Amino acid sequence: MRNSNEICIVGDGFSAAIMVIHLLRKGVPPSSITLIGPGVIGQGNAYSCSSQSYRLNVREDLLITFSENPLHFASWAQNHIHDPKAKTAAGYFYRRHDFGRYISELVSNELGSGQLIHIPAKVTQIVRRGDDWSLSLENNNDLIAKQIIIATGNAPPIWPCNVIKKLASPTWINSHLVENPWTGDYLQEIRAHENIILLGAGLTALDTINALVEQGHCGMIYVISPRKIFPPAQASWQRLHEPNWPKKLSPRHLIRFIRDYLPSADTTSSEWQCAWEELRVNLNTIWQQFSSSQRLILLKRVGWIWSLYRFRAPPQTIASYEQLREKNQIHIILGRAKQIICAEDHIRVLLDNGCEAVGERIINCTGVGADPLLSNLISDRLAIPDGLQQAIAVDTNLRVLDSNQQAWENLWMIGPATMGSLGDVVAASAITKQAEQLAEQMIKKEH
Repeated sequence: MRNSNEICIVGDGFSAAIMVIHLLRKGVPPSSITLIGPGVIGQGNAYSCSSQSYRLNVREDLLITFSENPLHFASWAQNHIHDPKAKTAAGYFYRRHDFGRYISELVSNELGSGQLIHIPAKVTQIVRRGDDWSLSLENNNDLIAKQIIIATGNAPPIWPCNVIKKLASPTWINSHLVENPWTGDYLQEIRAHENIILLGAGLTALDTINALVEQGHCGMIYVISPRKIFPPAQASWQRLHEPNWPKKLSPRHLIRFIRDYLPSADTTSSEWQCAWEELRVNLNTIWQQFSSSQRLILLKRVGWIWSLYRFRAPPQTIASYEQLREKNQIHIILGRAKQIICAEDHIRVLLDNGCEAVGERIINCTGVGADPLLSNLISDRLAIPDGLQQAIAVDTNLRVLDSNQQAWENLWMIGPATMGSLGDVVAASAITKQAEQLAEQMIKKEH
């Protein structure tokens, strides 16, 4: 392969790092790889967090970075992580930043004495230049690439509604309106008796709850959510059986089959979670057989249920929630935020059902974000929206589809943004498989 921007990887988190690792393992010279992202390679939004209270929501044996050695992280953790709180009855659930440290070490080990080019900036636009690509960076620089892999991961969350700022100083607003809580930096600024408003009741909210409990928070915590339920705690599950799937499935038949397959046990039990995980094995293949309209039907009918039970929580965070609940220190307010009003010394949230919540700090735990780069690719007709209208479409070889639904031969995407096209691509093991697949394809293409 030729040097100097032969392969550009857009992103700096887990998806980008695992792509670098598997390209290097296939013999691609480090000098052929240019990585573009503002952060530390391998940490990104998910694993760059400073909080010791943010934990992985899966046990250590499920964080697979090498298919041929699935317990690599589990073995590394035993020798490199001191975390007495990691062990639970359901397995070891380590801190997020420790997994980020592991990924950064893997990149360093694979590089050895070699170096790749790391440009600490964000890519704002990608355009076609003959047979190559031109990437525009936020620092107003441009560069040319022969091949591009988009690996930007999950977009940082943005406010889900309008925010009105009244009579408050910019400093107060910036510290009390926490739009992106994933790093955890804001936690050290919270006073013990503040009343906190959390938007959303998913894993990010539970991370925040766990951190607040561990730092001895005494104030009330108000959780705004359309449903009065948190993700269940992970149980000690194993896949024991393989479902006997029907040959032809519509969205309605798929939902019915899943309901019939799941036992009547509690969702926190090993029995129920074993069955749920057995169903997940073949869901991506089934998903890819559905049309875009069928996928939207599924998302509308059971999308929230899927998120609830797919993204189960580490037991430590559920224990913190239960601790607050016993003290009557947490209250769930049903509804969706319609407007956030930031006044001189308080924040008021108006809900779509007429209710409201008042507190001294608000933390956006919705996880709802948008990637401007992907939107620009669609606007420039270099890509099309995926079936869920949430990212851009790719084929099964991870190639981005253009406005004519033709696959580019030198533009790929891996990671969570491929979910609308390919199905359940969120876990480290799923992204690892994509990186291994793409590295193999690229090597074969060169030869």
